Amino acid sequence: MTVKGVLFKKTWVFLLVILALAVPSAVSAQDVPREETLIVAISSQIPDPTNLNLYAPGVSRSNTGLHQMIYEYFFYQNLQTGEYIPWLAESYEYNDDFTAITVKLREGIKWSDGEPFTTEDVIFTYDTLLANPAMTWAAEVANNVASVEAVDELTVTFNLHGPNPRYHLNREAFPAVGIWGGITILPKHVWEGEDPLTFKSSDPIGTGAYTLTTASQSAMVYTRNDDWWGEDVFGILPAPRVVSFQYLGDPTNVAFALAADEIDTPNIGILSLGPFQVVASRNANVSAWHGDAPYAWLDPCPRPLMVQNATAPFDDPQMRHAISLYIDRQAVVDLAYQGTTVPSWGVWPYYDGLQPYFDAVEDLIAEYRMGEYDPAAADEIMTSLGYTKNADGIWASADGEPVSIVYLANGSSTEEMGVGAVVVDQLQAAGFDVEFQALTDPVLGDTILRGQYTLKLHSFCPGYIYDNLLLYHGNFYVPLGEPAPVVRAELVPLQQP
Repeated sequence: MTVKGVLFKKTWVFLLVILALAVPSAVSAQDVPREETLIVAISSQIPDPTNLNLYAPGVSRSNTGLHQMIYEYFFYQNLQTGEYIPWLAESYEYNDDFTAITVKLREGIKWSDGEPFTTEDVIFTYDTLLANPAMTWAAEVANNVASVEAVDELTVTFNLHGPNPRYHLNREAFPAVGIWGGITILPKHVWEGEDPLTFKSSDPIGTGAYTLTTASQSAMVYTRNDDWWGEDVFGILPAPRVVSFQYLGDPTNVAFALAADEIDTPNIGILSLGPFQVVASRNANVSAWHGDAPYAWLDPCPRPLMVQNATAPFDDPQMRHAISLYIDRQAVVDLAYQGTTVPSWGVWPYYDGLQPYFDAVEDLIAEYRMGEYDPAAADEIMTSLGYTKNADGIWASADGEPVSIVYLANGSSTEEMGVGAVVVDQLQAAGFDVEFQALTDPVLGDTILRGQYTLKLHSFCPGYIYDNLLLYHGNFYVPLGEPAPVVRAELVPLQQP
C-alpha cells in the first residue's frame, strides 16, 4: 500500500511581503542615519547568537540574516522569468553524458577578510560535507556528488554519481538558489581543522556585502563592507549601510513599529492581511507588492491537498475526482487566506517562466476539469459509483457504510488549521462524514507514516515542473508504516527499485 497519491492539484500559495520606505526616525544603529538603515522584524528570538554555523542542525539561516547578508551563491534563479543569473560563478558546462559539470568561478571575488575565493574553498566544502553526514544537507550532497576536483584556481568540476542534467538546479546539493538558500561554500582558511558540527563560526566570514557587527538574542546587526568585491563587478554597493534583524515580540508590536516607521519590513508570516491593512491606512509609506488582492507575490511552494489512497474507497480515482469537484478553491482563498493568494488547477505557481508548460496541457486541463468546482457533477460521480445519501444526508455504500474522511492538520500551523476548517466544512456540506484531527509532532509524523488519515495539506518546494511531477512516480512507493524517501529528481535515479 502506498501513502502517496494526488487528490487534486491545487496551488494555495501565500506570501505577504510588506515594504515600507525608510524615513528618518529616532531609531538608529551605530550612529548611522535612519534613512541608511534597513530594519527587519523577525519572528522569534535567536536561541544562541554565538552559534552561527549554518551547517549545524537547528541554526536558523533566515532569522539570523546569515544567508541574506553574509553568504552568496554561484547562481541565482529568477523563478518568475526562469533566468539563471551568474554571481560567484560565471558559467557552467556539462560533459557529454551529464555525469560531470564544470563551473567557472568569477575572478576577483574575496572573502570579507580579504582572502581570495578560489576552487580550494569549493573542494574543501564538499569534502567536508561528504565526510560528515550529520551536517545539514550532507545527505543530498552525498546522493549526488562522487567527488569535486580543481581544473585550475578558478575552474572546478563536480563528478556526479550518474547522468543528471538537472543537477545545477538542485539548491540542496549545488550552490545555486531559486528560493530561500542552498549549499553554501565555506572559507577553507577559517574552517580548516575545525569540527564542522561544533564550530560556532561566531564571526562568520562570507563573500557577501555585509559583515556581522553585533549579535544578541533579540537583534543581529550587519554593517556594509565598502570593500565588497561586487562593487568592482556591478558598479554599485547596496544602499543600506546597516541592516538590523530585530525581534520585537508579538505581531501587535510589529504592527505598531511598522506604522511608526521604526522598522521597514516584517519577515514573512508575521503580519496577516488585517493588521497590514490597518498599518497601511495609518502610514502612507507602507505597501504590499500589489495594491489590491492578492496583495502578495505568489509563493514558489504550492499547497496541494493530498489523499492517502491506499485505503478504499479513496483508491478509486473517480472518488478522488468527486471530492475535488466538491471543493470550492476560491472560497478557501477568500476565507483561509483572506484573498492573499489565487486558486490554481495544478501544483505549480503561476510564474511567467512556466507559462509554456501550462499552454502545452491546456486541453488536458479542460478535459479533466482540473481545479473546477461543480458539486452537481460530483453528485453524479458518487451516484455512478453506487453511493446514495442516507437519512442523515451522508453518502453511504450499498451496504449502508458511510463514506468517512479523516482530515489531518498540523495543529501548530495557523495556515493548515485555517484551510482545514474551510475544506472540512465544504466536505461535510457535500455529504461526507468528516473527522478533523489536529496533531503535532511526533504524533503527527507517526500518523502520516501509518496512513491513518485521508486528507492532508502539504507544500511542494520550489514548484519546478519536473520535480513536482516526479513526486508522484511509483518508484517512491513504500508500504504504509515505512518512511518515504526524500524525493528530488536529482536524488533518486528512476532505475532504482
